Amino acid sequence: MPGIADNALVKAAPLIERLGAYKPKPRLEPEIEALVRTLTGGEVPAAEEIVPLASAIHPLLGAFVEPLLALTLSPTQISASQTRNVIPAVCEVTVDCRLLPDQSQAEAEAIVREALGDGEYELEWIDGRGGTRSPLDTPLFAAVDEFVQTIEPDARAVPVIVAGFTDSHWMREAFGTVAYGFFPSKAMDPETAALLIHSANERVPVDDLELGVDFLRHAARVIGGIRL
Repeated sequence: MPGIADNALVKAAPLIERLGAYKPKPRLEPEIEALVRTLTGGEVPAAEEIVPLASAIHPLLGAFVEPLLALTLSPTQISASQTRNVIPAVCEVTVDCRLLPDQSQAEAEAIVREALGDGEYELEWIDGRGGTRSPLDTPLFAAVDEFVQTIEPDARAVPVIVAGFTDSHWMREAFGTVAYGFFPSKAMDPETAALLIHSANERVPVDDLELGVDFLRHAARVIGGIRL
């Protein structure tokens, strides 16, 4: 007799669809602006044009840049009735929400409520982490760029935002540490590397591991003022 009660799972379905369909207005963060300037030779188009521009250069680059232009909302888990023949009175939907650096939870919540619109629901923040950045004009970034040019003379280091979580969040908050997620890779192509992230066969080629160790030595020497 499904009509004798409101089914919270059914009522949640349109809300989930709204979250999945919502496209926040993109905004250009300093890191992505610097990346675009490098790609275009100085010209920076409107934020709405960044993804098509990046995709024209390489499809993987477009997919990489897209989540770095706005807050992202990804419904990933749902829980309702634990018994097959019981109509659920409550349905809980877990949404992976990733904020841009310096974006507050209050700002994010306003965006989520705009996406959801009217409906019977309550919002609760389960956990909140991340959203920090390091400045770009630092000795460490200069050391990164110098190393890149050493191993690939026609290349330059460019900044990006990390869509995933990084433990450098704790270092920046606790100590004001400058931290970048840089580890050079030449042996493995980026398409393969992207598919291996968090997969059962995630791995790093030995040649890339050695290259990464070379960089760490280089950074320690440059920052420490030691030239060999």
